Amino acid sequence: MSGLLSSITDVLGYGSQPSDDVSIIIGNTVISGWTDVTIRVGIEIMPWTAELSTTEWQPELDENETIQEGDACQIKIGNDLVITGYVITVDREVGPEEHIVRVSVASKSVDLVEGAAEFATYQMTNTNALALVKKVCEPAGISVYPVGLAGITDIQQFSVILTETAYEVIERICRFAACLFYDRPDGNITLSDVGSSVAVSGFVLGGNAERMRRRASMAGRYADVTAIKQTPIILFSSPDEDDFISQLEAETVGQPATDPGVTRPWRHLLIPYEQGDAGGQNARKRVLWEVARRYGRSQVIEVTCDSWRDASGKLWQPNTIAQVTAPRLKFNGPLLIAELVFHRDEDGTHADVVLMPPEAFQPEPILLPMQSNLGVQAITSNDAPAPVSGITATPLPPLMPGGL
Repeated sequence: MSGLLSSITDVLGYGSQPSDDVSIIIGNTVISGWTDVTIRVGIEIMPWTAELSTTEWQPELDENETIQEGDACQIKIGNDLVITGYVITVDREVGPEEHIVRVSVASKSVDLVEGAAEFATYQMTNTNALALVKKVCEPAGISVYPVGLAGITDIQQFSVILTETAYEVIERICRFAACLFYDRPDGNITLSDVGSSVAVSGFVLGGNAERMRRRASMAGRYADVTAIKQTPIILFSSPDEDDFISQLEAETVGQPATDPGVTRPWRHLLIPYEQGDAGGQNARKRVLWEVARRYGRSQVIEVTCDSWRDASGKLWQPNTIAQVTAPRLKFNGPLLIAELVFHRDEDGTHADVVLMPPEAFQPEPILLPMQSNLGVQAITSNDAPAPVSGITATPLPPLMPGGL
């Protein structure tokens, strides 16, 4: 490293090939040349973080290095903005012939994760999910950008618990809206459905992928999932030994959802039918979601890639579909990028990538608060919904290719 402080032109890497030089920008100061870099991003990682360090002797650091804990900053890879946030920690160590600097950075959402939610009123009515998330983020100076129609769900009633963090409130809101939320490079957050955009190139074992690990598991998967009404009849009445199966079926809501990959047919899962679920529509979605989600989480591929970028020169992005080709692992198919770790050390520059089927990230279908309240009223008045008949579960989406 010829000098830790560099010009913006050097950092941005003007030329035919995108630069992978990592820099931290604080005010008008650009500091690059870090010997060890770890940057973590993902659709289930909040806040996004970076760890930067240098162990080389830099005499000019004594006069020019101005990084302080609490500084607003940006992290860039070449010309690509990756994180906008704050310096969390600065460690300095000085010896006879060394000056070690280690810097920890977190995206602006760190204040949502660690700080209490602030509202003028903690009871809100007749709003929508996007408006609520914007309200939660406003005190932290964070904007919210939806992708497509994410977050437009109307929420008739929403209550905030006084001790909740802003992140916990957003997580509940996004469950109601059935959408994902995660950091953006500019320090704001995104509301999005599970990604459908496809990377220009993917990961090929023996090509740009130096190592791959595939995990295929039956843990937590069931041959079928059934929604059932937990009425006093089934909870407090002894089953008829001659006809207990029919009694159970009478309390079943809709048809079970099945996982064709489970070969032990006696593995069943019962989930509760929620009062207020008119017509059992949410229960029908829930059983399908349970099967799909459990399948998706059981199929994971981890990749160590020799580049931070795809074939077009674009940084790998979370919530993006990428083709994975690994004949030796008996897999060839598209998967969703869930997590990325960009790292550089004495062993070189690599990206560690975690991929799963998109089903792994589909939000859980749940009842909106007003529907739940109506359900409570129904229980109180002994006016429970009538049994649902004639519901046929929609077939599961086809399992991902590649022998999963």
